[in-house]
Amino acid sequence: MAKRMTTTIRREQIAEAALALVAEQGVGALTARNVARSVGLTPPALYRHFSGGKADILASVLDLLDDVKTKAIGMAIKEPGSALTKLRRCYDLHVSVIQRYRALPNLLLSDSLWIEEPHLRERLQSDHMLHQAQVSAIIRQGQEDGEIRRDIDADQIFIQFLGQFLTIAILFSRRGDMIDPKTQAEANWKMFLRAVSP
Repeated sequence: MAKRMTTTIRREQIAEAALALVAEQGVGALTARNVARSVGLTPPALYRHFSGGKADILASVLDLLDDVKTKAIGMAIKEPGSALTKLRRCYDLHVSVIQRYRALPNLLLSDSLWIEEPHLRERLQSDHMLHQAQVSAIIRQGQEDGEIRRDIDADQIFIQFLGQFLTIAILFSRRGDMIDPKTQAEANWKMFLRAVSP
């Protein structure tokens, strides 16, 4: 008999179950029935809390991602020290998310988000623009302080910064043993520093 959903099974837990399912079986396995089974619920019990089915589950994954990114960037902004110290804090927190949620890139780049659910795509783009503005502001501060080169636009440096951990995320998402995220992240950070130093 399936357990009834209690307050301890929150949207975050459903999102994490969805990500684990995608990591094990791929995006095609992301159905309300499969997610319900993975958290010990019947599909009707899950639908009572996620009436939109798969779209609501995807929205809960975006909630989780937004919470993590907002927290990471907020912590980075409050970090004492230079802009590069703040960027490193943000970078490390993103790498830890990659290690924890290996399937995240598969889901975020899937047709399920970009084609099938346009309102979620718009939300993802809006969240990205907000986070880009915040990180680019840190980069601009570093440019003003003379620790980051000024001959490249801050938003372009942001894209390079993003690429430092997204490439790791994509490779790691396919097979956990293809790459050691921590070792590669350290190498990527060193290359990023060389690229942005004045």
